[in-house]
Amino acid sequence: MQTRERDRLSRLRQSLTHLAQEIVELVPVLMERQPLVKGTVYEQRRKCGKPNCACATGELHRTMILSRSQEGRTRLVSIPEGRLVDLQIMTERYQRFRRARARLGQIYKKMISLIDELEAARRQEP
Repeated sequence: MQTRERDRLSRLRQSLTHLAQEIVELVPVLMERQPLVKGTVYEQRRKCGKPNCACATGELHRTMILSRSQEGRTRLVSIPEGRLVDLQIMTERYQRFRRARARLGQIYKKMISLIDELEAARRQEP
């Protein structure tokens, strides 16, 4: 086997090793036990429509909202007083979980590609 080919195989193996290590780092995120809430928390500002309200002169009403997809439609839920911090934490966990899941899919796809390259490079014709 030529030096160039051995170097290529070595790079492929190193790439596989790095991807496997990244999987090890993702597993704890996927295995956490704390609850998740699907959605995003944000502040909504709006006018109520009453002509004598302060919002008519620019001081808009502020409401913290949980935006989530349910049955293919976006649902907005007003967050009750005292639940904001908990919902922010749980939605951040959900988003971290989904990013880890997506990355895991990318890694597996790349690993299959690298394994196919390794097999092709190692295969010998009789």
